[in-house]
Parts: sequence; C-alpha cells; structure tokens
Amino acid sequence: MSGRIFVCGDTHGMSADTQKLNAKNFPEQKNLTKNDVLIQLGDFGWVWYPIGENKEQEYWLDWLSEKNYTLAVVLGNHENYNVIETFPVEKKWGNEVRVLKRSTGDIYFLKRGGVYTINDKKILAIGGAESIDRERRIEDVSWWRQERLTFQETESCLDEIKTHGKTYDYVLTHTCPARYVNRFTDDMLKAKCSVANFLDYIDDVVECKEWHFGHFHKDMEINDGKYRCHYKNPPFELGVDERTDIE
Repeated sequence: MSGRIFVCGDTHGMSADTQKLNAKNFPEQKNLTKNDVLIQLGDFGWVWYPIGENKEQEYWLDWLSEKNYTLAVVLGNHENYNVIETFPVEKKWGNEVRVLKRSTGDIYFLKRGGVYTINDKKILAIGGAESIDRERRIEDVSWWRQERLTFQETESCLDEIKTHGKTYDYVLTHTCPARYVNRFTDDMLKAKCSVANFLDYIDDVVECKEWHFGHFHKDMEINDGKYRCHYKNPPFELGVDERTDIE
C-alpha cells in the first residue's frame, strides 16, 4: 500500500498549539514511516526567526523534523516569508517545494497554487490569507506582505489547473472560499480577503472529494464533511474510507 496522508490545523509557532502532534494526541504516528505525510494547513509559525537564532524555535523544528513521518506545510498568513523564501527549491511530489534542511530530517513548504501527487492522491495546495490585524503589526517583524497571493501566483495556479485538469482528490488551503467564511466565524473581516475571494473562483472551477483548511481556530465541517476546518483536533487522516488494510 502507498503511504498515508494526514492534515492538521494551525500551530502558530506555539508549543500549546503543537501538542496535538505529540504521541498522546497522535498515537498513530508510532506506526508511520517517512513515506507517510502530515500536511500542516498554515500558520505553521515555527519559522518566525532566522534559522539558528532562537532556541525555542530550534528545539521545535528538531522535534518536528525527527518524527517518523514527513512534514509538509501549506503556508498561512502568520509566517516569516522573508526567511522561508531563502530555503532552497527542490522538486518533490511532482512540483516545486522549498526545503528546510535539518540534521534530523527535512520539512517541505508547498508552492502556493501547486498541484502535487502525494501517495497516489492528487492535491491542489493554495496557501496564504490576509491578516485582519495587520495594521497593528510591524512589517517584516510580525507581518509579511507576501501573505497575500500575487497576481503571478494566481495565474500560475490557473495554469497548473489547465495542465493537470479540474478534478482533485483534495484541495488544501489555509483560509476557505469567501462564500463559506460566515459558517466558521462572526468576524466578517476575514471574508474581505483577496485569497478567500480567489478560492471562491477555484471552488467554482475544480471538483474535489474534500477541502481542508485551518485559519478560523475551529474544528468543524460543513456540506456533509466536504469542507473541513481544523485547529485543535489531532491530525486527520485523508482517504480512510478508501484504505483496504483496515476493517
């Protein structure tokens, strides 16, 4: 059988929000290998400082990279893009990734708008969102303008869809299509987001089995589980109903 795929919500560069990945909360990991992939759905936050300059960050990056499984990240809005954009670009799962190389293992940051084939599943990954509190943040210290998709990134995403087709197993994003934002939050500022508006268009264009995202600090689903928001819940396995090795 091919490897397994899990997704999880925001970790925010905070130990409290990363505990969902410990052995108690995620016991399945003891049976996983590096062929299995956990995809974190943005606001990873563990690359907040330049690499090597913060002891807590170094501890948690080692803790994450030495896991049995492989960690990939769909970027959110609370990320230090200036540092992440210095990581080397490699080809993995059929597309470009940025790689944070650690002695304990690598962490992969997925291209925004990229199509990947991970463990035989066709995945469209679109990171980014707009911070509603950006006016209270300091640019290049606690807020990075790269959080928004550029026009070039949206065009690249549409080109990838033209190349790979409109049918996917999973769409993985940080925020959700704007039309669904009010189902997950009362703060409608989060609906006034260029990324969420772009995802509305993507939602109209593509077909998928499930759409998974974070951002709203909720654990809930809508439309019979097709759209699922993740936060505190332990990693959620994709495609369990299709596995033949479990009863």
